[in-house]
Amino acid sequence: MASENLSPTEVLSQPLTLPCGLVLQNRLVKCPMQETLAEAPFFDPPLEKFRNLYGQWANSSYGLIITGQVQIDIRFLSIAGDVVCHRDSLSSPHFEKWKHSHTRRMSPTGAGNRPADMPAICPSSVPVKLSDKWLEKLAIQSLLGTPKAMTIPEIDQAVKDWKRGAHLAKAAEFKGIQLHGAHGFFLSQFLSPHTNRRTDDYGGSPERRMKLLKRLVTEIREENPAPFCLSVKLNSGDYMEDGGLTQDEALEQVRWLITCGMVDFVEISGGNAEQRSSGLHNSFGSQSLRKAPKIRESTRIREAYYTEFAERVFQIEGSKCPIQLSGGFRSRTGMADAILSGACDLIGLGRTAVLEPDIPKRLLLNTDMTDDEAFARPHIVRGQWFSNLIPVKVVGSGLPIQFFYFNMRRLGNGHSSDHDKSIPGIVWGSIVDACKSRLGVAVQRVLETF
Repeated sequence: MASENLSPTEVLSQPLTLPCGLVLQNRLVKCPMQETLAEAPFFDPPLEKFRNLYGQWANSSYGLIITGQVQIDIRFLSIAGDVVCHRDSLSSPHFEKWKHSHTRRMSPTGAGNRPADMPAICPSSVPVKLSDKWLEKLAIQSLLGTPKAMTIPEIDQAVKDWKRGAHLAKAAEFKGIQLHGAHGFFLSQFLSPHTNRRTDDYGGSPERRMKLLKRLVTEIREENPAPFCLSVKLNSGDYMEDGGLTQDEALEQVRWLITCGMVDFVEISGGNAEQRSSGLHNSFGSQSLRKAPKIRESTRIREAYYTEFAERVFQIEGSKCPIQLSGGFRSRTGMADAILSGACDLIGLGRTAVLEPDIPKRLLLNTDMTDDEAFARPHIVRGQWFSNLIPVKVVGSGLPIQFFYFNMRRLGNGHSSDHDKSIPGIVWGSIVDACKSRLGVAVQRVLETF
C-alpha cells in the first residue's frame, strides 16, 4: 500500500516492481482495446498506423502500455480489424511487422478467414441471447449463428495457439503478454457457468471451469520464465440476471491467480455483451463525475466501477501479485485513493486514453496542475438517440463503442481525437467510405479492361 503521507500526484508517480522483475515507472496503465486497424488477408500489425497511435501513448508517460487484443486464430475474429497471431507470424515478412510494431463465440460471420457456413466455437453450444424478440433472434442467428461445442483436440490446439502467441511476443521483444479472460471472450467463456455447460474435465464445477485458465498460465510460464511478464485480465462477474459468473466464483478465480506465484499482475474488469447492469458497459450516456472528489480518511472515493470487488480481493491473505483496476477512473484523486486504500496497485485507463492520449503527462502526473484540474473529460457519446431507434439490439447497442473505434482510427491516421463526433455522423461516414471504396474497385476493374 502506498504511504498516506504522499500527495495524489506522488502516489501515481510511484514506481512498481512486478514479481518478474519488470519495473514500471508509475502506476498508470494504458488498457488493452481493439484498434480495428489491421487488414485482410493476414491481419498483421499495420506499422504506419500503429506508429501514429502507439507513438502518442509512448510519449505520454504511461507506466505500462498494453496493446489491443491479439487474436490467436485467424478464422475467428471478434471484429474486423483485429490483429492476429497466425501460423506464419514467426516467418518473414510477417515477423518483421511484429518486431517493429511495439474471441470465438462472439465471432461474427465475415470477421475472419473462415467459410461462411463454419460456426464459431466455444466451450458449449450456447447461442448469444440479447432479448426474446423474434427480430432480435433472427439478427443474432444471421450474424453469429449457434456456436459449436469444442472437442478436446480443439481445446488442445487452442492452447498451442496461445503458446505460439506468447512465443511470438517474446521473439518480437515485447516485455510480456496478458491473457484476456474477461468481457465474454473465449477464455472467459470457459470461466462462466452461463457459457460453459460441459460435463468433462473442463466444466461442470467451478474448479473444472478453471482448468483451461490454469493450464494456460502454467504452460506459458514454464516456457517463458521471468523476466517475461505474464498478466491475466478477469471479470469480477458477468452481471447477468441469472446463470452467469457470480462475484463469489470470480473471487476464487482471482484468488488462485494472485497466489499461484506464476502471474505478475491481474487486471479486474467485468461484464459481457449479454449483460444489462455492468457499469462499464452502460456508461456512454451519463457523466459519472462533475468535479474531482476530495480524499478523506473517513470515506473512500470508490470512483472505479469494480472497486468493491477489488476491496474483497485485498482481503485475501497470503503473498499476492499486484492488482490493476480498470473502468470508471477520471480524477487524479480517485485514482490515488484507490491505491491508498489497497484496492489496487495499478490504474487502468481505456476510453480516457483514446479521448486524451496524453493525459498522464499533461494532467495526472503534472505537478503544475492542481488536483481539481487533474480531471479527465466525460465519456459521453453524442447521438445515442440514433442507437435507440434501431430495433435490433445487437446492432443498436454496439454503436456507442464505435465512437472509440472511430477515434482510435483517427489517431492511427495521424489525427487527434474528435470528441464531438456523433453516432449518426460515424454511421453516415462509414456508409460514404464504403460507397467510395466500392466505386474505386469498380473503376479499377473498368480500367483493367483497356
